Amino acid sequence: MSLKNQLMKANYHTHMYLCNHAEGTVEDYVVQAIKLGFNTLGMSDHAPFIFLQDRSVRMGIEDYPIYLKELKDSIEKYQDKIKIYKGLEIEYFSYQDKHYKDLLKDLDYLTLGQHYIEVNQKLKSIYHVTDVSDMTIYVKTLIEAMKTGYFKFISHPDIFLFNQEEIDIEMLYLSKLIFEAAEKYNVALEINANGIRKGKIHIHGKTRYRYPRKEFWELAKNYNVKIIISSDAHKPKYLFDEAIIEAYKFATQLGIVVEEELVID
Repeated sequence: MSLKNQLMKANYHTHMYLCNHAEGTVEDYVVQAIKLGFNTLGMSDHAPFIFLQDRSVRMGIEDYPIYLKELKDSIEKYQDKIKIYKGLEIEYFSYQDKHYKDLLKDLDYLTLGQHYIEVNQKLKSIYHVTDVSDMTIYVKTLIEAMKTGYFKFISHPDIFLFNQEEIDIEMLYLSKLIFEAAEKYNVALEINANGIRKGKIHIHGKTRYRYPRKEFWELAKNYNVKIIISSDAHKPKYLFDEAIIEAYKFATQLGIVVEEELVID
């Protein structure tokens, strides 16, 4: 695979070392994106969030100024070669409204990566969701988040189907609600290549990715929704790899027209 890529021109879901489970500095990703011929790179590491104590998967509050400085330095150094946007990936909780507003004072955008939902006043990982009642909470949370206008796109919106062997009519209904809200509030949805990167699973004679889920994305043709493909890169080399190529094949097979770039205000 040639390093000079003519397929993908922008990536808005990009992590770096401060989240404690990725590699590379902001500059490492910027240099790689330039080599690949990208027009645009959006950095969106996991946001600092005192409310969430999972420090192994997000930067600490004390790390946030380091992140902003790395962004500032790279923007100044490479502004004549690539457009760099300052972002973060974060979960949504309605009573944390001030935190999102404060972050957006420094940033160009937020992406919603809803890794937790609240069930009976306790946090539950989306990777442990198995029943429709919890999925309903997830979808309601996404819709509330979209209403705020804080989020430019939804990362891996279909991740709530992670554990589901079969997608039933209730799950499809919930999926439709996500597309309806994304269309109404003009929020893009992301086909996430990192799910492809994690490989396929084999269940009852069938082989598929946990995400992206075909059943979910088959609904896209019924809605006027912006759809992007993102790397969800945790290493610079993942900005453009075989998983990205497979993501484009996945979209093409379903007749999905993918946005080349997003308008970031």
